Amino acid sequence: MEEPRIRPTVIAFLDQIRHVEDVASLEAAFSKALWDLGFREWAYQVIRTDALPDEKPLILTTFSDAWYNHYIDNGYHRIDPVIQNGPLQVAPFTWSAMSFGIEPSQEQRRLFAEATEFGVGEGVGIPIHGARGALAMASMVSDHGANGLDRLMSTVGQDVHLLSLAFHNHARELLALGRMGRITVSLTPRERECLLWTAAGKSAWQTAQILGISERTVYFHLANVRAKMGVANVYHAVMKAIMEGIITP
Repeated sequence: MEEPRIRPTVIAFLDQIRHVEDVASLEAAFSKALWDLGFREWAYQVIRTDALPDEKPLILTTFSDAWYNHYIDNGYHRIDPVIQNGPLQVAPFTWSAMSFGIEPSQEQRRLFAEATEFGVGEGVGIPIHGARGALAMASMVSDHGANGLDRLMSTVGQDVHLLSLAFHNHARELLALGRMGRITVSLTPRERECLLWTAAGKSAWQTAQILGISERTVYFHLANVRAKMGVANVYHAVMKAIMEGIITP
């Protein structure tokens, strides 16, 4: 089975954020990438289990100041089911799915109703599980409507998930929320070639033809790359390699 192809938008974002030095530039790059995939606004919130009751959450967002202030002033970050239940999920989800058959409270119903009035009634939640137990949520809205949003996510859901994970990693560094020492992965020239052609959208068979080797050998090198990088598939290997400057598509 062929690995899913990485969209040029994702590759461009991963390459661009290697060079950003401030949060504003990171936000601008994230906004551009999400816009290209069909989303108009987004929010990113760090989840802290040890936060004090009156402590304001760390939120980066392009939502209007009016909605952000209303959300914080009413303490909605403490009852928002996307924030409460989102980190328990693994895959992206639509906000309306967060009830899981549980009747929302009166406060939550008010939150949903007022969010709709502010133009953020339905969106997508991206659960982020970072290093050392770090948790965060990314959320985004589009103009596609509920049914259109489901179709959009069936097409770009994995891309949006990877964008959000990359955004989270760089945001944590820029915001000094925790720095991890990076261990440079050493790839052989052939492993790099196979990974580069994969990043360019070539199948294993096409890569084999280009490099003059067998398809089985291509799979062998890509398996080595996955093992060295500690990732589950080639899609993630390409993302990690671009972020760490190992390859430049």
